Amino acid sequence: MEKYTWALFDADHTLFDFDKASEEALSEVLSAHGEGWEDGMYADYKRINVQCWAEHEQGLINRDTLVYERFRRYFEFRQLDLDPIATQKEYLRRLGTKPYLMPGAEEMMDLLEGKVKLGYITNGMTEVQRPRMEKIGWHKRFDVIVIAGEIGHSKPHFGYFDYVHQQIGKPNHHEVLVIGDSLTADIEGALSFGYHTCWYNPEQAACPLQPGPEFIISHLEEIRDILVPVPASS
Repeated sequence: MEKYTWALFDADHTLFDFDKASEEALSEVLSAHGEGWEDGMYADYKRINVQCWAEHEQGLINRDTLVYERFRRYFEFRQLDLDPIATQKEYLRRLGTKPYLMPGAEEMMDLLEGKVKLGYITNGMTEVQRPRMEKIGWHKRFDVIVIAGEIGHSKPHFGYFDYVHQQIGKPNHHEVLVIGDSLTADIEGALSFGYHTCWYNPEQAACPLQPGPEFIISHLEEIRDILVPVPASS
């Protein structure tokens, strides 16, 4: 097994429970504007949000457009008379106050600290990522933090991973393991750059990539066996 010197973690859906925080933030914003919250409303937003992020990864829309376009489409679909630009600012502010973690994330970070260098690599928005990490002290846990909106490149594009590579001191590519939930942004992007990858796949979906990631896990605790293996007894 490779000896990894760096573990680079995606943020949302990998370390942080984005859906829990996002649904809360959206319901609070709509309620503040006098709109009732019903079952299914978040599923509609999630579908539209995922589509907008896919378009961004494909280079069809930029980040500045994405942040309000998803709300414009959502409000049009739900027939809500709200300003998408103002609303997205309220949403992001609320989202940054909700640092809900994925199962096992805290325990995994406790285990890895001091044993491997840690990087935080995200396409998320600065106004969400930094307040959320600072709220629970996680900004101190990472040796490198790279937020796409601060550098002008997003995953899965080469420019993003090249910037990360410079920040971590340009180690051998095979000494770097990228852990993330997105097959396109995290896994394909990192594989194309030459990094090793670990797909966090709690739904245990089939992997269509060929070649695929070096590792597939359904629980974060499985990272122990990859990054901190127990020495074989003599």
